[in-house]
Formats: sequence, structure tokens, C-alpha cells
Amino acid sequence: MPYMKIDGQAEAIVTGVEDKFHYVITDSCVACGTCAGECPVGAITNETGTYQINPELCIDCGTCSVVCPVGAAIRLPRIRESIDIDDIDMDKCYFNPGCALSLYKPDVPQLMLNLLNKHFGNVKFHNTCCRHDPKLESGSTIINNCAGCDRRFRSLYEGINTISYWEIIDSIPGLELPDHSGLTVSIHDSCGYRHKPQVHEAIRSLLRKMNINIVEAEYSGTESVCCGDNFYGYVPNTEVQERIRMRAEQFPCQDVVVYCIGCVRAMIEGGKTPRYLPDLLFDRTAEAMPDTLDEYHSKLVDYIELH
Repeated sequence: MPYMKIDGQAEAIVTGVEDKFHYVITDSCVACGTCAGECPVGAITNETGTYQINPELCIDCGTCSVVCPVGAAIRLPRIRESIDIDDIDMDKCYFNPGCALSLYKPDVPQLMLNLLNKHFGNVKFHNTCCRHDPKLESGSTIINNCAGCDRRFRSLYEGINTISYWEIIDSIPGLELPDHSGLTVSIHDSCGYRHKPQVHEAIRSLLRKMNINIVEAEYSGTESVCCGDNFYGYVPNTEVQERIRMRAEQFPCQDVVVYCIGCVRAMIEGGKTPRYLPDLLFDRTAEAMPDTLDEYHSKLVDYIELH
């Protein structure tokens, strides 16, 4: 059956089921099989004469969309809205920086919270990992820095609203920001935020306010694809590293703005210079991140278990 492209809002979130999206193959497919050979999780098969993607197996990485020679593999063209800023109950408003940021840049979460408290309102700190019950009352809003946190908090737990830190910061009028004149970058948009173009817009707005020149990559915004880190555990590390390098080579600039710690590590391995967005925001010097794939994921798993 031909896939009919439907733009707009995605299906309603089912509480308790992680809100994941997947790719589909349209009827323009020429049955070359390239996508099936490149899918890291074996989600693409041809059992009926046409290639199809199993939505239960798809990890929404976007690899198929990059390798397809005719553009037949596409993301579901739907979006998720953030809670409207005016609808946030400030008595139930929390900032969660995410495990990776807290682990690798432990001083930054407090800087981010201080900025919220000074210019936005009385936001409370929340550091329970999104994989655990947040123990918050219904109607709470979590301002998040991590795309994975955004997805899990909004779907796994009843009554939790989400919005990105970057949407909030960009909305603050007259906010004094560092001047990064002379810096030219591409942007790697976190694949978990692929279905939130409002986040992409807020980040680009903030970069322009910091006088940063942007050169867009072919795969960015709603068409962004995974940096390769999400392939960890599905394929051998050598293949993960190859996919990381492939993704890094897609950026026209040496400097790449990222807003995910895993993407920081990936861009370093891919030979790029990552510019982590919170570091730019606070005019910080970036820390070295020499961890291997195994070291990074092992440290993160240990941190998640404790939080």
C-alpha cells in the first residue's frame, strides 16, 4: 500500500509507552535493498516483494533516509508540541538537566538553573533520571536539556508536561548573551528532538543572538539523523565508529553545535570540533572528553542506576 504523507500533529501519547517515532518506505522505492543492508537493528525486510520498516524495531536513527538513492525512506512527518510557556504552572515547574550533562559537566546544571531563576521564575531543581518515576504531581512541567528526557517524561509518566530549556531561554526578552562573533558553525540537531521543530528554531535564534554564523547541513532540523551513538549495542563498536565518522563528514563546518553529550563525544571521534550549546551560553571552555564508547556508556549506565 502506498504511504500517504500526512503533515501535522502525531497520534495522541499513550501514557506508559515511550513516545517513539519511526521511518517508513514510500512507493517510490526501487527495491535495491541498500537500506536493509545499512539498518543497524535489522528493522527493514522484504517479505512481500516490497521493503518495509518494522516500527517496533526501528530506532528512528534516519540511516535509511541517508543511504536511499531515490529518497524513498522518510521520517513520519509529524511533530510534538511543547507546553505553551503561558500555560506552565510555576508552582509545579522543574528543571532537569539530564544524566549525561550532570555526569560530565557537574557545574553546568546549577548555572542553567540560576539563569532560569533570575530571568524566568522560581524553577525547582529535579535530577531524577527520566527512566525512573519522577514522583511529581499531575500538571507538573519539566524544563529539559536532553531530547531523551523530553520524550520519556512526556510519555512514560502521567500528567507531566515538557518543554526544552532552549525554548524558555530564547523567549526571555533582552537576555544578555555572550558575543561569539567570528564563529561559523553547522548544527547537529539531536535526533530525539527531530519531531520538535520549535526546539530547532529556538536554538538557531539563540545562536544568531550570540552573533554566530550558521551554515546548515543537508540533514538538519526535522531531517536530522543520529550521530551514530544510538547504534551502540546493536552493532560492533567498529561499525558504530564508522557511522559516527560518516555523520561527522556530513557537516560543512569544522565547528558543530551540539546539545547532547553523546553527540559531543561522537563529533570528537568523527574529527569535528563540537561546540556544546550550554558552553556557548555561559562562555565556558569545553572540557576534554577522551572516553571510549564503552567507557562513556558504562559511566552513564552507572550514573542512571544511582539517579
